[in-house]
Amino acid sequence: MKFNEPQQLPDVTDNPLQLAFKRRAPLMPWRDKQAVEPERWTDIWQQICHQSAKQRHGQRLTYVHIPFCANHCLFCGFYRNKYRTEFSSTYTDALLHEIDKDIDLHLVGDQPIDALYFGGGTPTALETKDLARLIEEACELLPLSNDCEITLEGRIHHFSPDKIKACLDAGVNRISIGIQSFDSQVRQSQGRRATGEEAAVFIADLISWQRATIVIDLMYGMPQQTPEIWEQDIATSLQLAPDGLDIYCMNVFPGTPLFAAIKANKVQPTATLAEQAEMFGQAFKKLRDASWQCLSNSHWGRNDRERNRYNRLIKTGVDTLAFGSGAGGSAGDFSYSLSGDLQDYYNKVSSGEKALTGMQQADAYQSLRDQVTGDMETGKLSLPALKSIASTQFSDSQANCLITELEPMVEHWQRAGLARMEGELIVLTIAGRFWSNNLVTTLNQRVTHTLTNIQRGNTK
Repeated sequence: MKFNEPQQLPDVTDNPLQLAFKRRAPLMPWRDKQAVEPERWTDIWQQICHQSAKQRHGQRLTYVHIPFCANHCLFCGFYRNKYRTEFSSTYTDALLHEIDKDIDLHLVGDQPIDALYFGGGTPTALETKDLARLIEEACELLPLSNDCEITLEGRIHHFSPDKIKACLDAGVNRISIGIQSFDSQVRQSQGRRATGEEAAVFIADLISWQRATIVIDLMYGMPQQTPEIWEQDIATSLQLAPDGLDIYCMNVFPGTPLFAAIKANKVQPTATLAEQAEMFGQAFKKLRDASWQCLSNSHWGRNDRERNRYNRLIKTGVDTLAFGSGAGGSAGDFSYSLSGDLQDYYNKVSSGEKALTGMQQADAYQSLRDQVTGDMETGKLSLPALKSIASTQFSDSQANCLITELEPMVEHWQRAGLARMEGELIVLTIAGRFWSNNLVTTLNQRVTHTLTNIQRGNTK
């Protein structure tokens, strides 16, 4: 890799927030991993299952996937199955059967799980009795830590007061609601059924329960979402005062209804990259000025109740048990995904198989990439920590060489207004946080390139 390759280094401009790069790089978890041939999946899975549970970075996670939604929101690239009432008990039975079958594996073991995440899809689409027993039995079967963060993703639609109570009684202590925008026109243009006013009332009522950490998701750069509307979205969020707030950039994925609608000129285009950058900066400053804590590049906490444990740790490469159709997990050097086809999932679970549909293997540099990705997600990268991990696989002189090789790139980031040095800590600016995916991608490529050269004897 050469520094003069396109988009490897940011442009040095008088407006780094808008102009540092020509586009934002996607940060895919499988980017640097090698696909495993399907004929090897079963054997590797058996090897993984019979290994003792190991805690990477001292912590573990579990993800449970519910692949149903009441409707396909235009922007969503994760939609799988339209929810029908009769699906609820069948899927819940299969999911609990899968979990129950796996609990005796060495892979699961008895080492504590620090965060359990029920995601989707829309978990709250399930019928109340099924959702409650899923949460309760999963909490009983899995070796959860005493202070485990138990998150339930949900939507306003289908999430009635009796269902909220049942979920809280079953053990949920964190609820994340996808709001996207409080503007009725923006919401409904993307397939959201409730008005902005109804969304605000729902969040206020949910907070009033005072029994769980409440997090809301906002999205910026949506069609029809002007800077003024976005400013009001932030203001409404601050007024409601949830415990946590996610701010995500609108991405248009091929294959989504929004992609097709924009292409057919039926929906306004999303905001330009420069406009998205300004919206990010606008939200960052508002939340900072309101004394919220930036827990990650896209996530904010209002108080100590919001730990953001699952979303923070998943970026660091910790082992993650996965259950459910369409779920993804990891164990040691391997990551895996489970079949998104419901019937295939049902068939394999009923026959006692793990419904594998993909597997990837990491290389020897993955722990370094995990350190980079996890640290950069919090806006700070510790060079001593990076050097320490490198020293476990290479000599001290080679680890020192790695840090030395990274210095010109970091110096360029500083000139471009994306970072500053605080001792041996790289600290991202607001602009650096917006472009963090680009910086992580480039840095991880540089780490791989440098260490490969070290192994080949090309770097002293």
